[in-house]
Parts: sequence; structure tokens; C-alpha cells
Amino acid sequence: MQSSDSGLCISDLDYTGIQHITPHIPQINDSIRTRCHDQLPYCGFPRKSWYLPAPEVYPKAPLKFQLLSRQETEWGTIKMTFEVKGPSHMSLYLRPHAGTSLSSWSFGDGTLQFNRSREYVIFYSRGLDAPAWTFWFDIQPPKSSDVSPDEGLISLAITAHYFFGSDGRSEPLESFLKRFPAWVFPSSWISTYHMYRY
Repeated sequence: MQSSDSGLCISDLDYTGIQHITPHIPQINDSIRTRCHDQLPYCGFPRKSWYLPAPEVYPKAPLKFQLLSRQETEWGTIKMTFEVKGPSHMSLYLRPHAGTSLSSWSFGDGTLQFNRSREYVIFYSRGLDAPAWTFWFDIQPPKSSDVSPDEGLISLAITAHYFFGSDGRSEPLESFLKRFPAWVFPSSWISTYHMYRY
């Protein structure tokens, strides 16, 4: 465990930003404007957001994430297989470390595509009753002796989004939403972010 915190993450979706809300909720002025941590998947946080510390949430159906197997292949890559049990909507972020690269995976047709941050993003959604999500990827270890093995091969983050049901609400979130003026249409849910290094 490197760090743990919890709070209300506020993203402005209106083109005017958040300026018309802060007179009604001055507490937002004291919030922290989040910064991107380039070395972490998904910047370690949603970009361009404000963050107000709040009590931790405890979903009745918390995310369960585990590495099922890690094996060296005959062609020199390392194949890692994972299993995830979580809500109907999750996002997976894969960020290979310096000197490493993904060579194949079990998603879609197997074609690897990364975003501008040079990380791979998978959006997962399912119906209400579905088996555990299992996936794998092959990663090519660094060839250079300059790269420390202590840093690991890849950082992996997974976000669980609870859009409905009791897991999608909390008392601090409900109290905060009541403070918005009647002309605001907030969209809210509970989300958790877990980051791992392998």
C-alpha cells in the first residue's frame, strides 16, 4: 500500500466551468485542483477535477481483483492472467514501465492501441448477472540492464463505477448534492480507483 484516500471528485461539464456554482457552495473554493501524475495510470486521478476530502465509502459489493497466473512464455514474454469481480461498469488502465511493452492481449481482436498518454484503456460494461471478468496480456520485459527490476514491468489501475443501487450513494454525497441550486443537473455516482504494480 503506497497511499489511500477518499473524497468527492467534481468535474465541470459545462463550458462556463464551475464559476457559477462556487457562490452557492463556497467549500469548492477550498478544494484541491487535481494534477496529473504522469507516471500513474489515468494520471492517478481524473484529470481537470476538483477534490474535496470525504469519508471513505464501503460498497456492499466491493471490487475483487486478483492475479491468477504469471508465467514466462517460450518467446520471452511474461503472460499475466487476471480475474475481476465488480460492478457493471469498470475501466482498466495499463501503463507499461520504461523499457517494457505489451505484445498481445485477450481484448477484442487482439490489436493493441494506446492513447496519447501511451497507456492502454479498456472500458468494460456488462448486464446485472455476469460471470467474473477474466483477461490476460503478454508483456515484453526490458532488454536493457539499465532498468531496475524493482520498478516492476507494468502499472495497472482499475476503476469500479457504481451507477445505481445502494452502492451508488453515500450520505456525504447526498448531502453535497442537496447544496446545488435547483437549476443544476448533477450526475453522480460512487467510484473506486485501485492501482497495482507488477
